[in-house]
Amino acid sequence: MNANDAEEIWREALRPMYELRRPREAALSAKIKTWDFGAMLLTNHVVEGEVQFHRTRKKIATSGLDQYLVHCLIAGELTSEFAQGQQKVPLNSIAIRDMAVENVGFAVDAPMLTLSVSRAALDRRLPEGARLHGASWEASDLIGAMVATHLQTLARLATGMSAEQTYLAADATLDLLAACLLPKAQPGVKQSDPRLSPMLRAQASSYIERHLLDADLGPAALCKVLKISRTALYGLFAESGGVAKRVRDRRLDEALRRLTAPRHARERIAEISYSVGFVSETTFNRSFKERFGCTPSEARGELLVKAAGKVEQMPEDLVEAHQRKIKRLSA
Repeated sequence: MNANDAEEIWREALRPMYELRRPREAALSAKIKTWDFGAMLLTNHVVEGEVQFHRTRKKIATSGLDQYLVHCLIAGELTSEFAQGQQKVPLNSIAIRDMAVENVGFAVDAPMLTLSVSRAALDRRLPEGARLHGASWEASDLIGAMVATHLQTLARLATGMSAEQTYLAADATLDLLAACLLPKAQPGVKQSDPRLSPMLRAQASSYIERHLLDADLGPAALCKVLKISRTALYGLFAESGGVAKRVRDRRLDEALRRLTAPRHARERIAEISYSVGFVSETTFNRSFKERFGCTPSEARGELLVKAAGKVEQMPEDLVEAHQRKIKRLSA
């Protein structure tokens, strides 16, 4: 493979997340390896030389990613610039980035482990409206070192884990991360600043996730919590099909998670559909197939086959696979 092709593959793999900039005259040496844990994705990213990772307003609006990044810097230097200032990421510690916030990362010979976490998966474990972008620990802080060590251990053991073990590892990791972040979680932002639409959208999405089973979940409840008008609320979700679609999609996502999780294997499909807020099983089945391209029974069948060890993964384009894994966290 020639150098130009290699660089294009590297850029394409990260395109959903960043606009990448680096010296054109420098030869590229990079490696990306990922481990899929369901509600989170662990990535080992190694690249030599200088690289800029731009999370721009345009990229935020078009990428559709709704997640946090948990960076663990192994070596080199990584500095980030965002509205609140500049932050140097400490070695062998942890720094959090919110993908709904504009950010520029400047890396120099900086191999790192990055945990991509579904916003809903982490937000449900923290106080409502908490802001996490920029949360970090000093290099000398043992809590940060503990979380960093956990991520490194996770990367070392991930390849040998069974499907059920990855679910358990994901839950344990998210619980640990949330417990350590609790003292650093900042209160919610002022709602009057129109520049904060991405953050408001994130808070609305978090509220929807927390209250999926509430019968009165809808525009009125969201407007009351966010202290914004219906017009403003509809504007937040206009590009994604509206508030009602967002609620329905999140309920379907939760249904899929339960259908494919070993811990819910004994629950009937009708019980799962009702538990996530669908009154009509017919409506649930139709909506599920529209969203995922398969019936609930077929989704559950995939779990049973995996549990029996009979699934053989077909070869697929690595770049497309990586992009799908990243985007699935925000679907």
